[in-house]
Amino acid sequence: MKHLLQHWWIQRYYPFLICFAGLLILVVINGLTSTTISVFDRVLLDEFQWTRSELKLRDSIPNATAFVLIFFSGLLIDKFRVRRLLLVGSLVLSVALYSYSLIHTKFEAYFIHFLFGVAYTLSGSVSAIILVSSWFHKHKGLALGITLAGTSLGSFVFPNLIHHWLELWGWRSTFQHLAIFPLILFAFIFLFIKSSPSELNLKAFGSEDASDSVGGNLSEPLAEGLSFEQALQTPTFWLICLCGFLTFYGLLGVVANLFLHITDLGFTAKDATFALTLYFGVAFGGKLLITSVSDYFNTYRVFTLCCMLMTISVLGFTTMEKDLVYWATAGMALSWGGIYSMYNVLTIRTFGLKSAGKINGTINMFESAGAFCGPIFTGFIFDKTHSYQLAFLIITCIMGFATLLSFLFSAKKQSPSQA
Repeated sequence: MKHLLQHWWIQRYYPFLICFAGLLILVVINGLTSTTISVFDRVLLDEFQWTRSELKLRDSIPNATAFVLIFFSGLLIDKFRVRRLLLVGSLVLSVALYSYSLIHTKFEAYFIHFLFGVAYTLSGSVSAIILVSSWFHKHKGLALGITLAGTSLGSFVFPNLIHHWLELWGWRSTFQHLAIFPLILFAFIFLFIKSSPSELNLKAFGSEDASDSVGGNLSEPLAEGLSFEQALQTPTFWLICLCGFLTFYGLLGVVANLFLHITDLGFTAKDATFALTLYFGVAFGGKLLITSVSDYFNTYRVFTLCCMLMTISVLGFTTMEKDLVYWATAGMALSWGGIYSMYNVLTIRTFGLKSAGKINGTINMFESAGAFCGPIFTGFIFDKTHSYQLAFLIITCIMGFATLLSFLFSAKKQSPSQA
């Protein structure tokens, strides 16, 4: 009887531990490999005298690395399960952050950002999404929303922490202290996380007769859905890929340059840090709100509305008006919270988990390509024009085109049950 009670408790509550784990993973991994690092931009420019395009090339390297490696990480997830990749990725990130404190040239910084890309590829959003999705059958949208909110929560917390530590210890010591967080994550994953319900003889949360699963026949969520080859034959797959490239170009092109853009307009570094905090705080709420809504409304239509809002928000930045900066930042954050979450929710709902590693990995290749191009080309255009206005206008057009594509996107969805 005691064993049955323990099993019932694990069946009921362990999926929520997994959901929290997904949140924590993305807080650390995305929070310390993403645009959060732009808080260091001014001190690095002052010390090393790099150009903006050289600096932004550094920011694009993790996305280029993810573009090259993300599909292979999907293969590894499908073959070895996600837990092992999460452990390796957290160790790589810890080494990379500590090593950042030792750099003296831009090429050393570029190599560190390559390691950031490796860490993100192994233990970033694809791994976290597959981990959490395998544990939830019911309320999957909400579970993924909570998980993906970690990408914004980390970027909400770390900029202010970094700004404070920079004033206390300088940038080299700050990187050394940041290296502690991935080590804590490694210990948590090692002690508490399993890749799939079948590893504990359980069912996914909300599965039919889940409460009676003790000793029963178990379904395996990781075996459900389309094969990779079947997914490649659907129009929605390629529309997701193309929109992924366009929207990630737009988002990263703006956000990676937002700190510098705001200071160029005359704001202080503290004001620029607040703008980043506002952005990631609103995006955090957007991911929770919009993914929860997606459980009750058409996911594809929600995605289109988010694309529209982002287009309008980027247009606000092109005016170069100081009064619109925070409004445009908030609008972009809310829309991006929805877009980022919707990619993952609709991908899992459309194609299932059978080949989720390869499918999500391929989609992430396109997203990473856009994320690579966005910061570096936006920085390059600034170097040529000495203003972000033209670069942001181009991004507005790109997002408008993505919005138009998303209408086709919603009209050509493919059920996972279809072969």
